[in-house]
This record gives sequence, structure tokens and C-alpha cells, in this order.
Amino acid sequence: MKRYRLLALLVITATLLPLCGGCLGPTSLDEYGYVLTIGVDQGKQKKFNISFLLQKEGDSQEAQTGAGSYIIAAEGDNLFDALLIAHVGVPYELNFTRTNFIAFSDQVASSSLMNEFLSISFNAVKIRQSAKLVIIQGSCVEYMEGLASTDIPNVAKRQYSHFQTYEQEGVIPLTNFTTYQEAIRTGRFDIAIPVGRLDRSIPTEDGSEEAKQQGEEQQTNEKDTTDGVKRIGGLRSYLHGSALFDGDRLAGLLDDEDTEILLLALGEFENGSIRISDEEGTVTFLLKANGEPKVQMNLGDTPHAAMQLTLYAEIELDTAGNAEERWDSTLKAALEEYIENELARVFAACKALNSDAMRFGRYACMQFSSDAAWQDYVWKQKYKQMTAEFSVAIHLDYRAISAHVE
Repeated sequence: MKRYRLLALLVITATLLPLCGGCLGPTSLDEYGYVLTIGVDQGKQKKFNISFLLQKEGDSQEAQTGAGSYIIAAEGDNLFDALLIAHVGVPYELNFTRTNFIAFSDQVASSSLMNEFLSISFNAVKIRQSAKLVIIQGSCVEYMEGLASTDIPNVAKRQYSHFQTYEQEGVIPLTNFTTYQEAIRTGRFDIAIPVGRLDRSIPTEDGSEEAKQQGEEQQTNEKDTTDGVKRIGGLRSYLHGSALFDGDRLAGLLDDEDTEILLLALGEFENGSIRISDEEGTVTFLLKANGEPKVQMNLGDTPHAAMQLTLYAEIELDTAGNAEERWDSTLKAALEEYIENELARVFAACKALNSDAMRFGRYACMQFSSDAAWQDYVWKQKYKQMTAEFSVAIHLDYRAISAHVE
């Protein structure tokens, strides 16, 4: 009897083993071209000129992330039209499982074309819902070309640097497709997206005399430097500041310092520096978040918000050498007042663009018992009349500044 049971068990196991092996056969690495970034510009023949930043093939699977990148582009009325054209010129299939960023030119973002492009099925092309969005000042193709560098060939490191800028410097937001969808569908807030810019004063790496002369000529043009500051070396393309949206359209831009203040209000601030000066000298503080902001909302025809923020501050630079001694008497109050005034100023700038980028609508909608009641309130109309006050409390981190080494 035991022999028959063992035989039956072997038959069942042999039947189920093929099912456990999965349904996908082995695929060679050179059958796919992995798209790292999608760029969306306005087309000349079609609605869009869509560019793809692809990962170069390395000598082995382990070397893929450090093998550099290249660009292909095609026009189309949507992503799928452009793919049909792009596939004609490459000996492989474009694969979007590694796509981390989707970039839009400011021209496309200022119209309804951006939302139209994002209405595609992400599942159909296997783009992750967590893909980050970027707004480019100028051409996405040119921005992608500015990411090419023989000194920094590792494409993975270039992408990770965006996250490092967010976490350590606090001068850009990080907004993904899911957050964009939530903002559009619910109407509870507006989004802020990082801005990609090009430093044209840095010469290209093609080695031509024309490129060198072009770089030298443009070095004196401040608007073509890194936010007005001259820089030598590194990538021509960089991220700085944020693009504010009113619904599904680009409304205006904030610089890096205003973006830092915006992130404070959003509760998405991690680290960042702020400098204050008085008659005794200049002090630069490294600010660190301490929990989420606390917001109280009073609704009606004129909504009013009261926001409370708590931060830690560490002294990074002290030209007078007495900042710690002056903290309780003058610097604490001065820094708190400065940030409160900056929050009020950036809020006014957002409201002037009709952009609820500080997301006060998230707090307002909590006071409604149903989505229908929230929609009837017509938040963006009430937002135009909204007022806000800000209260900031800062605690000093007394970690000692590194001593000078003789």
C-alpha cells in the first residue's frame, strides 16, 4: 500500500514541476534596449518628439549599470506611435522596466500635452508607477545630451545623484507619476516637480574646435551658467529648483532657496542650509526636519491655515565665532522669524500662480464627510482668497564644529 502512495506522489510531483518553472523562457541581454529616461518635446510633424536615453551594453551583466548611455528619438502622436518608428532603426526591443524618469519640456508642460501623454497605460509598456517626473527648461534631447560624460560614464550613479540632491541639499522636490495622478484626479493639491537645466558655459566633449569656441563664448552669459554661478567641470545638465503646477499645467518656477522653503511646508524636507547675517557676521545653519508640520484649517469663503514647524539647527559656518553664545539671546529668534517670513512669502508666490503647491487642500478635504461634498466646495476657487500664518520653533544641535588641524 505504501508503494502505491509513493508512486502516486511521484506522478503528482512530476506533473506539477513544469508549472513551478515559470512561463518565461531565457532572454539574452542583447535582445532589449533598456530605456533609463523618456524625454517628451513638442514635435514638428507629430504632437510629440519622444527621446529615449538608453543604457549601453557592457561586457557582462554585472557591468551594465556602468556602461554609459546613448539617445534615440522619434516623433509620434503618442508613445506607441513613436515606438513603432524608433523600433525600425534598432536591432532590439525597447524595454522600460528600468525607466526612472520621464522628462517634459517646459513648452509641453505649459499645455495640455503633458497630461495627454501621461494618459497612456503604464502597464502596457511596463513603466513603473513610481517613475519620477522632471520639467526641462528647453529641449529634453539637449538635456539628455548634457548627461553624457566620459568622466562619469556610470548612468546609475547619475540617477542616484538626483536622490542625493533631494535628501542632502533640499533644493529639489521628488514627484512621481502616482502623486501626479492623485493631484489631478482628486483636486486636493497641486504638484511641484524638479526642474532640469543646462549649463551652456561648460563645453561639450566632442572635442571639436567649434564646441570649444562655443563654450568659451557662452561663459560670460550668466543665464547660461548654473543659475547665474560659473562652474567648471561636471555634467552640463543638472537639477535645481521646482516647477509649480496649476492642475495639469505648468504655472511657474521656484529657485532652489524657495524650493527649500516649500519642502519645509510639505513635510518633505530632510536637510538643507540657510544663512543669516547681522552686524556681527554671517552664520550658516544646517537645518534638519523634526516631524511633520502641524496644520489647523478653518474653512468658509476665506479659508485660513495655521502651520507650526519644529526644526533642528546645526552651526555650519560662523564668521564671528560666537554664534553658540548668541543663540538664545538673538540668533534663535532671528532664524525663526526669517523662516516664518520666507514661508509666508513663498505661500504668496504659490497663490499668485493659483498653485496649491503647499498642499493645504489635503488638510481642507479632511473636514468633509464625502467626496461629493468636497467637490461642491470647489477648493481652487476658495484657495484664491486663502490666508495663512506660520510659526517656527528651532532647537540648536550643540554638536561641536570640527577643530582646526594645525
